[in-house]
Amino acid sequence: MSLAATTLTLAGCKAANKAAPELTATTGKFTEAAEEFYVKRFYATQEAFRTGKDTANYDTEIDFGTELKLRPLERGTSALPDDALAELVEYAEKNNSASFLLYENGKVTSEHYFGDYTSSTLLNAKSLAKPLGVIAVGRAIHAGHIGSLDQSVSDYIVEWKDKPQAAIKIRHLLDMRTGLLEQQDPVGPEDVLSRAYLHPHHDEVIIHEYPLINEPGTRYEYANANSELVATLITRATGMSYQDWLENEVLAPLGATGGSIWLNREGGTAHAGCCVKLTSETYFRLAIMVLNKGLWDGEVFLPESYVSEMTNETPQNKHAGMGVYNGKHYKKYRGALHPDKPRDVTAALHNEPYIDKDILMFDGNANQVIFILPSRNAVIARLGPKPRGEEKWDNTILPNSHVRALGQNN
Repeated sequence: MSLAATTLTLAGCKAANKAAPELTATTGKFTEAAEEFYVKRFYATQEAFRTGKDTANYDTEIDFGTELKLRPLERGTSALPDDALAELVEYAEKNNSASFLLYENGKVTSEHYFGDYTSSTLLNAKSLAKPLGVIAVGRAIHAGHIGSLDQSVSDYIVEWKDKPQAAIKIRHLLDMRTGLLEQQDPVGPEDVLSRAYLHPHHDEVIIHEYPLINEPGTRYEYANANSELVATLITRATGMSYQDWLENEVLAPLGATGGSIWLNREGGTAHAGCCVKLTSETYFRLAIMVLNKGLWDGEVFLPESYVSEMTNETPQNKHAGMGVYNGKHYKKYRGALHPDKPRDVTAALHNEPYIDKDILMFDGNANQVIFILPSRNAVIARLGPKPRGEEKWDNTILPNSHVRALGQNN
C-alpha cells in the first residue's frame, strides 16, 4: 500500500469501515422481456446515431437534487489584460462552446454562455462523469463507507469473490487498470460492449459477462465499464442510490444545484461512466475543489491525500491518474485510450507542449475540458458540444494563452 493510501485509510476517513448494507449476489440471468427491451433500445440508439438525433436523450432519465439551492461563488476581476481575456472568450465562442468560465485566485473572474445556453442549462458533459465518479468514491471513503483505495472491489461486488476479478482494487476502477476489456466500437446487439451500455441491467452485464483480459493492476485500458461500476460500488457500500449519494454528499456540500441522470431501467441503476447532466458551474466547482487540494469553504471535502491519488500518474499511463489527466509529458495527439494505441479517435490536438508542467485536466468527449493550473491558482473551463469549423480544436490554446498573457513561464 502506498504512503498516500495508508494516510487515506488511517487519517482521511471520518469513521473507518462503517458496516456495509447486507449484500446479495446477482445471478446475471435476465428475463426474455428484459432482453427484448434491450434489443429495442439498441436499434433505437443506432437509428438516433444514423439520423443525427440528440443521442444525449435517453428513455429512462430522472431528475435529482431538485431542491438544492445554489450558493454563489465569489466574483472578481481577471488578472488578464482585457484584450487577452477577450481572445480566450472568443476562441471558446467560435469553437461551438456552451460556456467559458475562468477562476483566478479564489474568485470567478469570467463567465460566458453562448447561443441558447445559460448558467442553468444542464449539459451532458459525457466523460466528465468519470472524475465526478472518482470524487463520489472519495467522499464514500472519507465518510468511512469504504475502507481504502486498495480494498478489493469484490468486498462490494460479491459476485467476484473467488474469481480472478477479486484482484481488482477500487483504485483500479478509477484509474482504468482493472484488466477489463478496453473500449472499442461495438459490432452489434450481441456484443458485450453494447450490452454493457444499453442493457436494462447493464451493471449486471458488466459483472457477469464483461471479460477480464489482463491481470488487474498491470495495464491501463480505457473502458466505460470501469466507471459504470462506480454506481454499483457506491450503492452497495453506502446503501444509497448513486444519484442520491451525488445529491447529498457531493453537490449539496459544494453548494451546487442538481441535474439529471440516466437509469438503466425504471427504478434501476444509474449510469456513472457517462450520462449525467449538470450545469457548467457544477463541473467547474469540482475542478476548483481539486485545485484547492480537497478543501471547500475552508473545510475538508476530500482528504488532500486522496486528491493526490487522483492527480498522480500511474506506471501504466503517465498521462493520467484517477479521472484526471496531466500535461506533464508532451504528446501531439493525446486521448483517453492506452498511450501506445496507434489510432485514437478520442485524441485531442496539442500543437505545442503545455507551458505549466503541473497542469491538470478534466477532459471529456467533444473537447469538453476543464484546465486546472496550480501554478496560477486558476481554473479554465470550456464545455459544450464538439467544436466545429475549419481549424481543429487545439487543447493548449486556452491555458497557454492565459499563462503568456500574465507574462509568466514555468
